Amino acid sequence: MDTPDVIVPKNTSKLNNASLPREGPGTANPKTAWIYGASFLAFLAFIALILLLGYFFYRWYKDRSVSSSSPIFYCGSSKPRIVQNEQNNWSTDHLLSNNSKEADEKQTFQSSEKMLQMCYKEIKVDRHIFKHYYITDGKWVIEFHSDSDRVIIHSNPMHHYVTTEYFDFTEDVQKRIEQVDGGKNYSLVFRNSEHLCTFVRTGAWISSQMMKNAPLRKIFEPHLTPEQRKLINKNPKNLANRAHSRSCLMPSEVGDYFLRFRGQKRMLTETDNVLYNILVIGPTGSGKSSIINYLFNKNVSTVRGSASSVTKSMTYMQGEVMWTSQGKLKKGHMINIIDSVGFCDTEISKREVHNLIKNSVNANNAELDKVVIICSGRIEETHAVSIKKFMKWLEYEKHKQNFVLIYNKSDKLTEIERNEGLAYMCSTLGVDPNMHFVVPSNPNSPLRMNQALGFPPRAPFEEIKEDLQSLKDIVFFNDFSLTPIPVAINQNLCKIQ
Repeated sequence: MDTPDVIVPKNTSKLNNASLPREGPGTANPKTAWIYGASFLAFLAFIALILLLGYFFYRWYKDRSVSSSSPIFYCGSSKPRIVQNEQNNWSTDHLLSNNSKEADEKQTFQSSEKMLQMCYKEIKVDRHIFKHYYITDGKWVIEFHSDSDRVIIHSNPMHHYVTTEYFDFTEDVQKRIEQVDGGKNYSLVFRNSEHLCTFVRTGAWISSQMMKNAPLRKIFEPHLTPEQRKLINKNPKNLANRAHSRSCLMPSEVGDYFLRFRGQKRMLTETDNVLYNILVIGPTGSGKSSIINYLFNKNVSTVRGSASSVTKSMTYMQGEVMWTSQGKLKKGHMINIIDSVGFCDTEISKREVHNLIKNSVNANNAELDKVVIICSGRIEETHAVSIKKFMKWLEYEKHKQNFVLIYNKSDKLTEIERNEGLAYMCSTLGVDPNMHFVVPSNPNSPLRMNQALGFPPRAPFEEIKEDLQSLKDIVFFNDFSLTPIPVAINQNLCKIQ
């Protein structure tokens, strides 16, 4: 039997080949491609991790070896290396030694500028940051360097610094520069660059970095003996007898609660009525000038010990408010402090007041926002008579809330003696010792306008902190409800008997 013919479709081979999966260089399996992609991403992540770990190791190693390649801690010791190095300076006497053989090598501070700057730049040692201070006039520099262990004066340019204070280049500042020039015996704890610069500026041997709870002090204090702690922020032995009265505080102490001194004026004019004007009166020797200096945190008023040969005059010192307040006085506001020199030392006459006003007030009307009366100790009868005349002239009975009474130099008195002294002063001048001003914004905390205060020379900030706060509060406070004292010059002169 014949087999039937099989009919084969045309192009069958093409159909079969098209239906089969292709393999070869151009063929990609989806599962295999996913594995390849994931592996490549994992490889990139691994490389990124290695680079990141390398970066952190580099930063750690750099911080660890800023000043030396040795470890932060000595082997077998729990003390930081910075403490170990510093302890070598604690065995020497607390003084700023000076080598007379090097006197010829000293460079003098040849500045012709009237203002100097106190500056700092941050330095890192063993992961600890501290501030290195120096004083400059823009060209000449004086600094206490740990590397040279010597106070040096040079004219090398300084970069990347922060200015903390501008101050006058006075004769006292020049003398203090001469005292410390070439001095040796550097110590971060007892005799650092900030100690030196603060001494040059104010006469006080103080470093804010070594104050209680300051970061630098926290590093060293656990390793100090009780006797060594007593030397912190104390003048070196060879400078102790030359320390000056302290009426300038560290910026870290006073903050922004002070007036930035802007200069002196010869007289008041009509334009000054828009400013905040404060009249300060009191006998010579009552501490009036020191209190004015504390308000500016700067020696702007000459301290006088006695009333002998003191010429009666008016001194006008202008300052700019540096703090922010909710009352009238806000940052940038200008204030005139008027110091009546010598006018309460003897009984004042009508002619003296007339001549004073004629020579120092170029206006038909003047306005006083605050009158500050300062006395201390026993008040002489002539002093009381002169002060009462001023009070009558300024119409005290109508403007009681504009008057502030300060019984000064009360730092050595007990609380009872302070209150007795203030009561004695108020009684002598006919003033209520319990006079308060109720602050509209805070009626539950009335402000006591008459207080007994004390600011002993060279006192640490902590000892005068509360009294200084009280002083500034009662002198500077001025709410919108407090109106200034209008003084019609020609009319008010007639009221003085």
